[in-house]
Amino acid sequence: MLDVGTVYLVAAGALLLAALAVGLRALVGVFREGRERSRKRREGELERYTMDPVYDREPPDSDGVAETPSTCPQCGADNDAEFTFCRECAAPLGPDP
Repeated sequence: MLDVGTVYLVAAGALLLAALAVGLRALVGVFREGRERSRKRREGELERYTMDPVYDREPPDSDGVAETPSTCPQCGADNDAEFTFCRECAAPLGPDP
């Protein structure tokens, strides 16, 4: 006769295998989507930079660096233009959400 411990281990193992299969399927989907987006960018079907919906930012210049350095609104520290957060106080440098 089966004891409770064995039944528990079999059930837990089956649930873990099911969760692993679902997680693996999701990871494969993410990987395939990333490859497809890369292919579309290479072939020119998808723009390299688009408007950032979270911060409403323009894409960076062609050299990848914004034109002017930014000053932290919280502490006043000068930061490089490509920084998203202040180097002194870690406050966000982008527009308020």
